[in-house]
Amino acid sequence: MIKKQILDAIKKHERFLISTHINPDGDAIGCQLAMAKMLKAMGKSVRIINNDPVPKNYMFLPDSKDIECYCDVRGSDVQFDAVIIVDCPGLERIGKVRELLKNGYVISIDHHISNAPFGDINWADAEASSVGEMIYDLYKSSDVVLGDLVALFLYVSIMTDTGSFRYSNTTNRTHEIIAELLKFNVKPKEIYAYIYENKSFAEIKLLGEALNTLQRSEDGKIAWIKVSRDMFKRNGLTSESTEDFIDRVRMIDGVEVAIFLRELEDVAGVKISFRSKSDVNVNEIAGAFGGGGHAAASGCVIDKPMAESESLILEQVQKAINNK
Repeated sequence: MIKKQILDAIKKHERFLISTHINPDGDAIGCQLAMAKMLKAMGKSVRIINNDPVPKNYMFLPDSKDIECYCDVRGSDVQFDAVIIVDCPGLERIGKVRELLKNGYVISIDHHISNAPFGDINWADAEASSVGEMIYDLYKSSDVVLGDLVALFLYVSIMTDTGSFRYSNTTNRTHEIIAELLKFNVKPKEIYAYIYENKSFAEIKLLGEALNTLQRSEDGKIAWIKVSRDMFKRNGLTSESTEDFIDRVRMIDGVEVAIFLRELEDVAGVKISFRSKSDVNVNEIAGAFGGGGHAAASGCVIDKPMAESESLILEQVQKAINNK
């Protein structure tokens, strides 16, 4: 089994680098911290390095301070003989961290339907709600016990990637794993508050500005909002503050596909996020623009101005809805 292959590979190596996709979310952060705990329990040395800093709503997690940002790292100081990349469908998605991967055994653990296999071992399970479920299974296949901290990390991973257990990727298996994690010192109310009820006044103002851009297609099946570079500057915020904006669009009755468009902060282009509430496969839409993700949740980047990007995206989404 592939889990045994991964555990055997871990035993053969001593120094590990763990990384994930750019702009890491709860699944990525939780899995990195849980994976680091396993490696350290097996006597390995570990460094976690990401392209971007830990979002502020995940800084409450113990050990989150151990996650380094590439911008603060000297490449010559990073020594490893194996790499574990979690929650990343393609190697290019780890951003500048890729510059560190000149050698080393690479293990990929991912659950995206758009996974493009890479590395010496590529464990991809599109049926898993999150990589958190996969790391849980890896623990169960090992001799390493879970413990309170690992249970917390995995709970955050699974909870955030299932939209607090609201999305279609939530299964009976998901709830079985959560029931096991809740036997440890995991406090759902406190975790939810840290992640979702920790917004600043400026962040809520930005959300208000974004909602003022809300539009809907004539048939009511597509709805979208936008955030411009100027809106970020005016409120003194970054894209980190918009992680859950698309959920406000997704909740509109009758909408089959929700879209969030935001201008990139430092370079030209627009980041587009999709959420599907129907059988429209937004992974295929994102894939047409070089992106990907899941059938119900995907994203891409278009290197064009906002108006042109908006037009291109709406055309493709409307076509997908009409062809159902």
